[in-house]
Amino acid sequence: MSNCLIKAFSGCACPPGDCAQKPTTPAPVTFVSWRTQAIACLAFGFLAAIISAAWMETQFKTRDLRNQEHVSWK
Repeated sequence: MSNCLIKAFSGCACPPGDCAQKPTTPAPVTFVSWRTQAIACLAFGFLAAIISAAWMETQFKTRDLRNQEHVSWK
């Protein structure tokens, strides 16, 4: 069986009577519309922006707390 699949998909011709089985059905190809792709891209970008902004806020807050004694107020 595996030999038949290899011959069927590699393009080699089988001798008559050999590899009479049909090859397995390939995976279906699905098409995602451009609108769905655009919405998913925008949603992912918005989520990434929110996460990075929250991370940067914590980084700046800890840096400000660490450096507060080095700031000279006049």
